[in-house]
Amino acid sequence: MEFDILGPLRVSSADGALELGAPAQRALLAVLLTSPNVAVTDDRLADELWGDAPPRSAHHLVQVYVSRLRALLDSPNGPRIVREGSGYALRAEPGELDADRFLAAVARGRELRDREPEVAAEILAGAMRLWRGAPFADLPEPPPLVREHAWYLEREHLEALETWFDVRLQLGRDHELVPELSELVGQHSYDEALHAQLVLALYRCGRQAEALQTARALQVRLREELGIDVSPELRDLYRDVLLQAPHLSLEPPEPPGNLPTRLTSFVGRRRELQEVAELLEASRLLTLTGPGGIGKTRLALEVARRVRAQFPGGVWWIDLASVTDPASVLDEVARVLGVTSAPGVEPGDLLVRALTRRRALLLVDNCEHVVTAVAEAMVRVLRGTTGPRILATSRTPLGIEGERRWQVPPLSLPTAGGSPAELAEFDAVHLFVERGRSAVPSFALGAGNAEAVAGVCRRLDGISLAIEMAAARLSVLAPQEIASRLDQRFALLELPSAGELTRHRTLEAAFDASYLLLSEQERAVFERLSTFVGPFELDAAAAVGSGDGEPWDGTLTDVMALARASLLTPERDGVEKRYRLLETLREYGAARLRERGAEEDARRAHADYHLDLAVQASSALGTPDFAPRADRLALAYAELRQALAWSLEHEERALTLRAAPALRELWFRRGWAREAGLWTAHMLEGDLEGVPLNLVAEAHNAAGFAAHLAVDFAAAATHLDEAARLSRKAGYMHGLVFGLWGRAVVALALGDLGATRRHGLEGLATCERAGDRWGRAGPLAILANASLFGGGDVSEARAWLEEARPLYRALGDVGGLVVLTLTPLSEAARRQGDLEAAERFAAEAVEVGTGTAWEASALVQYALVLLDLGDLEAAEAATLRGLRVASDAGVGQWFRMALRNLSRTAASRDRCEDAAVLLGASRHNMPAHGLDPVLYSPVEERCRDALGDDRFEQLVARGEAMTHDELMDLVSAGELRAAAVGG
Repeated sequence: MEFDILGPLRVSSADGALELGAPAQRALLAVLLTSPNVAVTDDRLADELWGDAPPRSAHHLVQVYVSRLRALLDSPNGPRIVREGSGYALRAEPGELDADRFLAAVARGRELRDREPEVAAEILAGAMRLWRGAPFADLPEPPPLVREHAWYLEREHLEALETWFDVRLQLGRDHELVPELSELVGQHSYDEALHAQLVLALYRCGRQAEALQTARALQVRLREELGIDVSPELRDLYRDVLLQAPHLSLEPPEPPGNLPTRLTSFVGRRRELQEVAELLEASRLLTLTGPGGIGKTRLALEVARRVRAQFPGGVWWIDLASVTDPASVLDEVARVLGVTSAPGVEPGDLLVRALTRRRALLLVDNCEHVVTAVAEAMVRVLRGTTGPRILATSRTPLGIEGERRWQVPPLSLPTAGGSPAELAEFDAVHLFVERGRSAVPSFALGAGNAEAVAGVCRRLDGISLAIEMAAARLSVLAPQEIASRLDQRFALLELPSAGELTRHRTLEAAFDASYLLLSEQERAVFERLSTFVGPFELDAAAAVGSGDGEPWDGTLTDVMALARASLLTPERDGVEKRYRLLETLREYGAARLRERGAEEDARRAHADYHLDLAVQASSALGTPDFAPRADRLALAYAELRQALAWSLEHEERALTLRAAPALRELWFRRGWAREAGLWTAHMLEGDLEGVPLNLVAEAHNAAGFAAHLAVDFAAAATHLDEAARLSRKAGYMHGLVFGLWGRAVVALALGDLGATRRHGLEGLATCERAGDRWGRAGPLAILANASLFGGGDVSEARAWLEEARPLYRALGDVGGLVVLTLTPLSEAARRQGDLEAAERFAAEAVEVGTGTAWEASALVQYALVLLDLGDLEAAEAATLRGLRVASDAGVGQWFRMALRNLSRTAASRDRCEDAAVLLGASRHNMPAHGLDPVLYSPVEERCRDALGDDRFEQLVARGEAMTHDELMDLVSAGELRAAAVGG
């Protein structure tokens, strides 16, 4: 007999579920089941059933209910409900009560969680299957003892869930946990442990922003609804996620496997391995697609090795590369599986028989040239069996019902420079180094070749075959020489030796196979789309892909055909699907476009479309409607750069500058100072006669913004003054307000507070005259900053910032929100001694600014607050990350402020030599408001006391003389102390 209380009360015998009678009778049974084999007195049973107002016949009714239950439950083996003393006990054998089985399984799972996590996860999953819902869910008014026991079981269930989630987090099953945890967090809105698990799972899934939002939402809820703060553990987790602490990442365990031994090492692809393994667990047929050489086979084989333990029926690799006759596909599958022929039985039927009772994995490799035959064979297997899983690799999908498709991405690539150790962390660079050592055993990544190696990997799009071919050339060429020859990559990249990769002797041959499968129309479209250098949407493809300048009717059909052939890679940004060509495929297509003589026409169509996109966005300038348009421009920015370059060379300047207003705003919002400086220099050179004044003004505004962030304040002032002059002349209010605001920012950096207030007030008055609500944000913020950093009233500054903050938020202006409101709000709160608010504002600034240059400002401020809170390690981590962001983005003032923070942390650790070098370096080109004596004086006093005046001045002078690259090398190498002492 089974007694089930985890959900509606249920008792089952061999004949099925029993009818348990009236509610009061069921309630009595529930009371006895809270403590099986323990007697409950008559008086207690009456109290439980009727409380303080029992009927006169209560004891008699108890006897009646017990008698009826005995008639239902007693068996030939003996009575189930027995009289003991003055009460009754329900006899239950071990394992008959589902709650006991549940608690025993949970205890066993906890015992094994660290030693055998896979086993623990299965045991805990079995425990969760016993849980049908709230205990005794069908009792309308449960007795007090039953309510108490149900509450106890629900608490145990929640704690067991948390244990189960912990085990699966330990196993790296983050993707499957997110939806489950999200649902539970909604049900238990104050549970910190569940929130912490969800934060960690989201972060490991690459969803850092959502992880931070989850943690912050709990902080706000606890503070506003309960008046309490989150635990130190959750606060530390939030900080670790914010700073992307390395210890949060997890590499899933590698199960054993007996697939063919690798001839070379498998490099990287940790995320891809996990994602494919998870998809394979949920799908009976998963097809990995991608162009030739992307690494489909290697990835599939490695996944198979890692999931082998889940397939007791075996993992079978079926390589169809050498199968040329479609009729032979079934024979090859049968041969690999050891299925022999039988008279009168179809090969497909034999295959199904052999696989019917086996949980096996079939890795069907290189399907594209016999894809129809493979599809037919796999349909037979899937329809005739339930156990096997199929993992296929093909340049085109199999196209059958139930197929799950997954596009194999390129290897991870560095997007910017870094130290050799940092670059080696990227899969593409790692692969180049590994294969390079096969050609030259002494090859190593170092300062002299690291950037060249990274450049080669970037130019080759992270295509594993191309990188291996390039690395093979190390036997005769240095990395720099390989990089310089990549314009002729198809002549350079080939494998002269036989071996595992002989099917792809040359890179061009690997692409020819896909290209030749296209129709003539599809080939022409593919060639024109090679003018794109980044992702593009369907509308852009329609505008550029047509040969006559008009969108063509077959856009979707042709794009889908190119994607199926793995010549276009689908991507999804937000709600809109986009496509891109890998650079190597782009050059392959561009070469054929030139052969066709259609390159000039295609590039003109490309430039017209993207510059017009900027013109359309400029119509919403200065309003909240610009934010989504800015996002679209940012997505298409690689194309905008190419359009600008082509237009500057081939068109009149007025046609190029029509994009200036929207680009100026985009550059500012993203903090792209180098981009603004580069393109405005070209825009403003040469003859500007006939160019509308408002467009020239916006180019000067952008140039001034770029010069300011590059700490060239004189050039910034010149450009911004000219922008204001031209805007006044043209009656262009928006350009005038930006120019005045920018001029005020420069004056603040120079320490000219009078000019700061004067320009800020004029900008504010201009907005008020024009009725421009949104434009007021900049002048308000700069006036607040002038008060804050100029010794004014901090409370007044804070009020102005609070007025500007919702304007910037509504505008979607990340730069204004982070640098001009949240960061100074944090500083104002810090100066007032309100460290809780200071940390909250700074953390929000980091969240908002992540992924832009403005993140550097937020991290520097966050580190200042952490220093005041006494958390040196977190402050140092935030500062180092801020310093790298500032260096990468070319925002010099926050680079110097980060050095100032590092000087403070070094002094706090009694590393006064390091502190003196960094202090001197930070002062060079530091804006006036950054030279805060409150921050500098304690460091200087401590260093002078420890080192003496002469030594201190010597080290400060050394720091002031160091170049940017020397400082980055110093920080990256961790040799600050050695450098200071060595001088």
